[in-house]
This record gives sequence, structure tokens and C-alpha cells, in this order.
Amino acid sequence: MKARRYIPPERHLEQQGPQTMMNDQNSFPAMPSPEQQAASDMPQALEVDVGRAMPPAMAEPIPMLQAQDSTVPVIDATEVATARSMLADGMHFVGNALLKGPFSVAGQIDGNLTQAEGIQVSVVVTETGRVKGDITAHKISVMGHTDGVLDSGQGEVSLHDSASVHGLVRYGRIQVNGADLNATLERVAPARKVT
Repeated sequence: MKARRYIPPERHLEQQGPQTMMNDQNSFPAMPSPEQQAASDMPQALEVDVGRAMPPAMAEPIPMLQAQDSTVPVIDATEVATARSMLADGMHFVGNALLKGPFSVAGQIDGNLTQAEGIQVSVVVTETGRVKGDITAHKISVMGHTDGVLDSGQGEVSLHDSASVHGLVRYGRIQVNGADLNATLERVAPARKVT
């Protein structure tokens, strides 16, 4: 396949190489004839190999945006699985919470934290966080104090060196980094596949 490339007249003359005439001891380029001058004023093209051609494109319809149907219910932002929550340091919460997204505890909770059905969430108890109650989440990370059941099912529990954990810990995988651990550990076996 060949492609045509425009070459300005100035470059076209340079590419041809100088034609010289000998006159005594000096050599100088020959003057172009009027026909050559007229031809050099016209745009010149050069054929260049460019490689293989692209395969022909499949004829696909162009995607078009459709107007939203007003009868479709709008999803509340609190119902979205990525809803993030935090209990700040200095706050005290009494009661149970149903989690639909990641939750960070820097304050104090007296109650249970449970992940919503069909959603896997993570709960982090920071160094200043205290939970007196049960935590049920797919991933639990403790750096503060907990007193109750930590239940990750087949998920993961991480207990850091600043953690103080009392009660029962149910886990699929566990990581203990020097935590104050006064709890019963219960490993949950992975579900067996039926063949």
C-alpha cells in the first residue's frame, strides 16, 4: 500500500540534488528551465510505503443516549453498597447498626454492628475506637478495644499490636500482630463444593 505525502517545492529541489555546471574553476548549481520552474511551483507528491492496511471495520450502530424513563424508581444513596460511614473520636453511639458499606469506628459503640444481607463490608476499629457488642462483617480490622463476638464468617480478621480483644473471634483467615488477645478463636471452614 502506498500513501501520498506532500513535499513543499523547496524540499523537492533539495531532494533532487544539485545539478552543477563547470565554469572555469567555480562550480555552481544550474538554473532551472522555465518548464522546471513552473513544475516546481506546483505541489509535489511522493509515494511512500506505509505498511499493512488496517482490517475493514465492522459496521456497528453508533450508541445513542436514551432519555430516562421517569417511572423507574430512584435509588436512595443510603441503599448503595459503597455507602461509607464513620463514628468520629469523641462520639458515643448506643444501639445496633445495619451496615451497607465500609464502617470506621473512632468513637465508642455500645451495640451490634451487622453487615446487610448480600453485601460484604469491612469494619475498622481505630486506636481510639471502642466497641462493646458484636461485629459481623466480611473483613474486620481492630486497632482499638472490642468486647464481644467478632464474626467474619469465611472472611478475614486482622488484630494489630494496639488492639485489645475480649470475647469470641470467628474467622476464615486471621492475622495477629501482637494484640492483647483474651478471646476464643473459632475457624470457619470454607464451604465445600458439591460435584
